[in-house]
Amino acid sequence: MTVMSRPRRKAILRQASGYIELGELLVEADRPVPASARRLFDRALGLLDSLPEPARTLPEPKLLEGEALRALGRWTEALAPFRLVTDEDPARIEAWLGLGWCLKRLGRLGDAIAELRRGLEAAPRQPILHYNLACYLSLDGSVQAAIEHLTRAIAIDGRFRDLTEVEPDFDPIRADPRFVAATSVTV
Repeated sequence: MTVMSRPRRKAILRQASGYIELGELLVEADRPVPASARRLFDRALGLLDSLPEPARTLPEPKLLEGEALRALGRWTEALAPFRLVTDEDPARIEAWLGLGWCLKRLGRLGDAIAELRRGLEAAPRQPILHYNLACYLSLDGSVQAAIEHLTRAIAIDGRFRDLTEVEPDFDPIRADPRFVAATSVTV
């Protein structure tokens, strides 16, 4: 077993996080991951692999691993680290979001919805979980449930109302009068 000092472990986690953040700046939605971003995500994964056990399996490095794999489009591989985090530290909403995001892209919309509902059990006042669940429910054709979660997200944080204008996940319900009412600003 390799012994690594706590400051060194923290430095590795900060560096890996930095590589992931930089890589995400280079990624455009619905476009292939550029080679420069791939290199950054791979560097982050390499750093995380350098952590000794059991530090490598703690929620923080596993969350970073999941994020790097997700960004690389390795969605199936990203599920395990995200699930470890949701099991070990259910308050980490980033893991619930990453899990849902990957499941959606794997064509497993029902599973994505179920996971975000589990996430809301752990963090019921997180508007981004309500918002993402509303997106997935919209795509699933569950109009009433989508509008209920969207309304909760907006009630907690009104900035989510503005996001609905450009969110394609709401296209299936955009013309529904309940959606229009939920997203309209009343003065």
